[in-house]
Amino acid sequence: MALKRARELKPLSSEHHQALLLAFQLKKAIAGHAETAGAPKDMGGLLALARRYEDSVLRNHTAAEEDLLGRFLAVEDMQRLKGEHAQMRQFLEQARSAPEGRQRGALLSFADLLERHVRWEERELFPRCEERISAEALASLGRELEVRLVRAGRVATNHRA
Repeated sequence: MALKRARELKPLSSEHHQALLLAFQLKKAIAGHAETAGAPKDMGGLLALARRYEDSVLRNHTAAEEDLLGRFLAVEDMQRLKGEHAQMRQFLEQARSAPEGRQRGALLSFADLLERHVRWEERELFPRCEERISAEALASLGRELEVRLVRAGRVATNHRA
């Protein structure tokens, strides 16, 4: 059953869909499945895919969550949010710098954490935010997310064309 998401948080949820697809692709490819949902099957290609995701989505996304959503979070939620974001960056760095035989483990750890993190945010964190943040503050948050994620993404995309 799909979760109903406040319109203001949809830019984050939209990027969460991309994150779940990436996690799925990485897990399938690392496990050696024939069908990897379009992901490369070689380690170099998987590392490049993860790098593109980190550069095009993950950095801005995690910064927006910490900067904008973080203002409204309980201390424990903010600690978990920042801790998991940092751990994902560490796993990606380990995957890039590890000897060839250990890259798979770091990339798989990244994919597992990415999936768990997104599911926690969507199932627990965002519903708490929607309950606790006033309509006015949520509207302001939505406008800021629009600028940081949606419009910035369009600009970045337009520059590549």
